[in-house]
Order: sequence, then structure tokens, then C-alpha cells
Amino acid sequence: MEETRITNSIYEENWWLDTVAGNQWERIIVKKSNGEIAAAFPIYKTKKFGFKVLETPPLSPTCGIYFEKTGAKQSKRLEKTKDMIYEILKQLPNKYNHDFRLDINNDYFLPFYWKGYKITPLISYQIENLSDLDTVWKGFKENIKTDIRKAQKNVKVYDDRDIDVLVDICRKTYKRQDRKLPWDIELMKKLDGILTEKRARKLLCAVDAQGNIHAVAYFIYDNRRCYYFKGGTDEKYRNSGAMSLLVWEGIKFAAEVSEIFDFEGSMVESIERFDRGFGGTPQVYYRVTKQNFLLSFFDYIKPNIKRLLGYKI
Repeated sequence: MEETRITNSIYEENWWLDTVAGNQWERIIVKKSNGEIAAAFPIYKTKKFGFKVLETPPLSPTCGIYFEKTGAKQSKRLEKTKDMIYEILKQLPNKYNHDFRLDINNDYFLPFYWKGYKITPLISYQIENLSDLDTVWKGFKENIKTDIRKAQKNVKVYDDRDIDVLVDICRKTYKRQDRKLPWDIELMKKLDGILTEKRARKLLCAVDAQGNIHAVAYFIYDNRRCYYFKGGTDEKYRNSGAMSLLVWEGIKFAAEVSEIFDFEGSMVESIERFDRGFGGTPQVYYRVTKQNFLLSFFDYIKPNIKRLLGYKI
């Protein structure tokens, strides 16, 4: 499944980047004296409001820097990490704004800070030990367990539906908020085709006896991590517990194919509360930005505009 090991996650694989970013991406490389790769950073070139921007590619929650694992002592490792980050920053193309959401493994953000970047912490939850599902179950909050038991009585879980069920239910969710889907449907369908070919996705659908779809959950995985990538619940069945059931089924599936289950995180309070209910360990990852005044100002006012329009943030 993996074409190269100079990656932190599936989102940094060549085939993923070719699919979501086309010819707008490249990989910045730092090599050792013997020619071996010591660090690698995929970048995506685009434009916002007419300004050139390097950012995380579409449909990619993160895209970080891979660092070779050497087994060095912590102090030496961090010193070399700093040097490699500085070298990568030197190689970035000129006259671009920067907006990167780094992989969760990129925990040493100080070199970016010292180079004038704004650092924004983000949160995700991970279940790091999938070897004992009974222990995982015991870690769930009681309301999550109750929802799962309730849903098990009223819906069946299917894994044979196509991507359209996800698109439809997500479109309904955003339509209730007078919003358009924040991702490109055709690109998502293209990505789904590639993921299906590579056996790197799992789409689960909760359906009742009358054929009503209560919820849909879409998981992406490799042998390292299984991610809860996207999902949605029909408003009419939001209290059926179906989404909790689908996440539990996703966790059980992850135990067969991956080492870690990753909720991928959200800064939306209600979503964070839901994710937290499954007993995962909170993990911090970072958004690092260096932008001109207009882009920085838009970032600043965007949450306030969303609040005024009634969006959840």
C-alpha cells in the first residue's frame, strides 16, 4: 500500500498527493552526506484571494515533515530536527504565504516560532492500543455505550454502499446551515476510487428496517493509522445512536488493519465532546502560518463572521 517510507501518514504518500493536488505539489528533500534522505516535506502550491500560498493539500487534514529515525538522544535529535527544519524553510519557493497543518508527529514547533511563524495548537484524539477491544470498550463514556446498544437494536451496519451516500448525507448537513459542502465532490469521488483500488478505505452505513439511512462514516487507513475521515447523520435520526455505533464498528475494523485509531480532531466543541467520549488520548498537532496582512486579517475575522452567520466553530 505504501509507496515510500519517507512519510508520516497516508496523506503524504505520492499517490495521495497526485490525486488531491495534481501537478501542484512537490516534495522538499534534505539529504545526508551519503545521499540518504534525512527529512522530507510535501508542499502544495495554490492561490488565495490572488496571493500565492503554500498550504496543506485539499482533503488532507495534515501534511507534515518526515524525519529519519536515528535513535539519537533527545537533545541531539532536537538539534538535528531544528537544523533540518531550517534547511527545509530555506528551500521553500520565494514570495509565497505559508499555511501548514503539520502531522501529529511534528511536535517540535519552536524552529518555526523562531523563524517568525504563528503557531496554533489543534487537538485530535487517538486510541493507541487496539489489541484489547474489551479495554477500549470500557474506556467509552456511558452515554456512548448506551447509544451503541440502542442503535444495535434499530439499525444494521452495511459496508457495501458507494460514496454517494456520504455525499448526500453531508450535503444535507451543510444545507441545514445554509452552507455548501466545504470540499469538492468530484475530487472526493476521484479520491474514493483510488482508495477503493488500494483497499485503503471503509465506508459504513447505518440503515433501519424501512431502508432509512441514519448515519454514514468514512474511514481511511494504512497499517499505521485508521482515520475517521468524514461522516454525517440524518437530522431526523440524530438521536438514534447510529453514529456512535458506526465509530465503534470503525474502531473494531481498525484493530484488524492498523496500529492506531485517529479521530482526526476538531475544534468544534460538540464534535470534540463526541470524540472525547470514546476514551482516546488527546494529541496536539500544530498549524504554522506566515502570511501577509490581508490573509492574516481574514484568518482573524473568519471565526467571528461564522458566529454571526450562526455556524458552529
